[in-house]
This record gives sequence, structure tokens and C-alpha cells, in this order.
Amino acid sequence: MLELYKGTISASVDGQEEASRQGESTDNNAYQLLREKILDLHLRPGINLSIRDICDLLNIGRTPVRDALIRLEQEDLVTLLPQRGTRVSKIDLDRVEQERFLRLAVEEEVMKLFMACHTPTDLVELRNNLMEQKAFADMGNGDVRKFLHMDDEFHKIFYRVTDRLFSFQTINNVGGHFRRIRLLSCREAQNIKEIVAQHEEIILALQTRDTKEMLYVLQKHLFKLDRDKKELIKKYPSLFKRNINEDYVNIPWNDDFFETFQSFL
Repeated sequence: MLELYKGTISASVDGQEEASRQGESTDNNAYQLLREKILDLHLRPGINLSIRDICDLLNIGRTPVRDALIRLEQEDLVTLLPQRGTRVSKIDLDRVEQERFLRLAVEEEVMKLFMACHTPTDLVELRNNLMEQKAFADMGNGDVRKFLHMDDEFHKIFYRVTDRLFSFQTINNVGGHFRRIRLLSCREAQNIKEIVAQHEEIILALQTRDTKEMLYVLQKHLFKLDRDKKELIKKYPSLFKRNINEDYVNIPWNDDFFETFQSFL
């Protein structure tokens, strides 16, 4: 009888642990999917999000969706408005500057480490990535989300070679506003060509072991958005947060770069 009791308790605990794992997986899947769609601008800044629609689309309950939205609010990627619902946060230029400051501060140190330890094989890897970027730029009509991924992978090489991937992941975890404005900037063909040219300048500085030049190009590279953002605000005024009390307005949108909520899966 005691053995049967122990077996019942054990089975119950195992079942609870499995249910807990499944619940955590569901929460994380909802969070990861929504976060990816926000960062890649499939979900337009300022768009309304319906918990019910998300539940229906993902075939999950309200609790994991609410949990995912709370995590996204902590990253300032969504705004939870009492009695008014949930909206994708507009791009906040103050937040962009904070995120860029963090990235520049970390990446300058990572690049110094890379300068001291890189091998010819590392430079070959960078050049291979650069060749892919050039091919994309020459094509002229590809999905700029793919180009931004190449850009990220280019910079990730520096962090991996110097054993600083944790820093890379941390920057990405808190860099949602900076990423979105970078993606908007990449929609302009001339900006992509300029990014590719700056990446080539970085490689040349590494080859000649010119630390001063490398840091100069890196700063120029990351501060390029100061010039770009004026044009981006002019072209996409409804995507940017103007002030902390700004109301969100869902204006008609005809740009198929941003999907409707119902089609974002």
C-alpha cells in the first residue's frame, strides 16, 4: 500500500513538473514569436495587439500571452494601457541613444581585444561575410531583414573570437529600439552600401593593426544613424514616439513591409 502511495505521489510530481515545463515552453514560445515580429518590424510600431487574437492565432490560453506581453513591456517593446489594450511601442529616440551608447561602450573594448588576438582565419571569416553583404547590396531588391542579420553576424564574430558572446546577447536583449531604427535605415539602398563600405574599412584597419583607425570607423559606423534618423522621422513620422504622453493612432498603412496583425504568422 505504501509503495502504491509513493508511486501515486511520484507520478503526480512528475506530471506537475511536465506540465510546468510545457507551461514555460508555451510562455517562451509566445514571447519569442512576438518579440521577433516586433524587432523585425513585421508588427508596426503603434499597432494595437489583441490578446484574444494572439490566443486564437497561437492556439494558447490567455495566461501565457499576458506573461509574454509583460516581459515585452519590461523591454519597452509593448505598452500596456489600462482600459485601452496593448500596443507595440513606437520607436523612442531617447531609448535609441541609450542603447547605442551601451553598444558602443562595449564594442570598442571588444574590438581592442579582437585587434590583439585575431588570426588570419578570423579575417577570412569577416571577408566571407562581407562578400555576402556586397552581393546583397548589388542585388538591390532583397529583404533588408536578411541584410540586417548579415550585419549582426559580422559584428558577432568579434564577440565570439574574444569570448564575449554574453555581452553580445545582453546588448541584443536590451537593444530593441536601436535594432528597429537600424532596420528602417536599411530600407534605403544607399545606406546599405555605406554600411558595407564601413565594414570594409574596419577589416582594412584590422589587417594593418591600426587601432586608432578601427575605433574611428566603428564610431562613424554606429553614429551614422544621427544623420539617417532625420530622414526616417520625416518619412515614417507615425512610427516614432514624440512625447511620453503621446496617444497612439492607427493610421491607414499601405506599406507591405509591415504586415497586418492577422497575417504576421
